[in-house]
Amino acid sequence: MRFTSGHVRALLVALAFVSSVLVGVVAGMLAHQDDKSIAGSVLYGGGAFISWMTLSLLVMGALGWISLGESTEPATTDADRSSARSGG
Repeated sequence: MRFTSGHVRALLVALAFVSSVLVGVVAGMLAHQDDKSIAGSVLYGGGAFISWMTLSLLVMGALGWISLGESTEPATTDADRSSARSGG
């Protein structure tokens, strides 16, 4: 079975999400152990989740593993456009 680029992108985003949940839960538990209230621990864990998710997606995008916002259609060159205008 071959994976398409869409499948790989979905798996990488799922990996970023799961690791972010893990980081958020651990950060919230550590904050609660440091005598923070439940609400403070949830906010601390949520901040860690958002930070790690953002960092993960930015690093994956910088490495070229995922391409957020780019078109999935094949790129056309100037030669392709000029031949299309001239009719062949």
